[in-house]
Amino acid sequence: AVVSTQSTGGAAKQHLVGELARVVEVTRHRHYEHHRHLLETVYKALPVIFRRLTKPKIKPHVNAFLDGLKYGLQSDNNLLRAASVECLQSLSLMLGPNILRGRIEMTDPDMLLYVEQAFPETVGS
Repeated sequence: AVVSTQSTGGAAKQHLVGELARVVEVTRHRHYEHHRHLLETVYKALPVIFRRLTKPKIKPHVNAFLDGLKYGLQSDNNLLRAASVECLQSLSLMLGPNILRGRIEMTDPDMLLYVEQAFPETVGS
């Protein structure tokens, strides 16, 4: 979350964009007991980061986050599930619900079931 609170100047934005790939990589590590807590923290911070960046800067990274977000939606950890929902809602607001739906359909069509159950208004039809 420290990264998300820094300056919104051009150099800082470029740094944030460069770090998104590393954040995606962090979300793929699920072999340790407390990984759900890390994912919750990441998915709480991402909407703040997304608001500091522009749509064209975020779009190339959206698909990479979807696997982890699906994992969060399926989790029995309520805080992780809520953070995943919030993160997807943030993406929907930034990209538009139809674009988010298209990205989900391209990446993992089964994920739409979880997204529609959690918050049907977030993905367009």
